Amino acid sequence: MSKDAPFDPHNDAPLLSAYVDGELGPRDAARVEAYLAGNSEARDEVEQLRRLKGLTDILRLKEAPPEDWEAFWDSVYNRVERSLGWILFLLGATIFASWGGWQLARNFLAVDTLPGWVKGAVMVGIAGGFVLLVSVIRERIFKRSRTRYKDVIR
Repeated sequence: MSKDAPFDPHNDAPLLSAYVDGELGPRDAARVEAYLAGNSEARDEVEQLRRLKGLTDILRLKEAPPEDWEAFWDSVYNRVERSLGWILFLLGATIFASWGGWQLARNFLAVDTLPGWVKGAVMVGIAGGFVLLVSVIRERIFKRSRTRYKDVIR
């Protein structure tokens, strides 16, 4: 659409807010003013936008006290440190458990005195326990990261 085209209320509605904020160039401002001259509803809308702008201009955010900022950054550092600690711990535990499981399976399967079905049953039981453990840990992590109420203080 050309900038010289008449004001289109459907496509150019955001220009009314920009007009109230004084953000329009001379061409767009002239288009909006020509539209406002012939439309009382649009003038009412612009007046409402001006009142709203007046109200929002006097609002100020309350600055947080320095103690709150310090507590916030302390909690960020604690969360980062603990997350890194848990990641490293779980990585080490996983590597150790994998090595231990491999050694156990290798030695267990090497025993010739046990029937094959006993070895199979034990291995299936260990695999099932491992799957359950991973499932519970995954579920706990998933729920903890997505709970809406974890930061609610009672």
